[in-house]
Amino acid sequence: MKAAEIIQKTQRGVVTEIDREELAALLETCDNPRAVDTRLAGWIRILTLEGQVVVQEETPEGEVLLRAFDSLEAAGAFVDSRLADYDRMWDGCGCKIDYHS
Repeated sequence: MKAAEIIQKTQRGVVTEIDREELAALLETCDNPRAVDTRLAGWIRILTLEGQVVVQEETPEGEVLLRAFDSLEAAGAFVDSRLADYDRMWDGCGCKIDYHS
């Protein structure tokens, strides 16, 4: 599946699971203005293609998830929030992330 098709199947407000092959296609084709290794659940990335913006993240179980956003700013705010959650987890707060909502 081509990167544009993968991104098109994501809808705002819906978490879309993709496989590693689809992730490879995205990483090969999309611009990647931000990528951070969470050290707890793989990489979290902002990916853009033809004006569409998605955040790709992984769960601790290895699922690869995409979320569509209206703008780079909104995607950046989501990534910042998620990274703050990971920081709290490192600090031992016992926080849990619901990756599917």
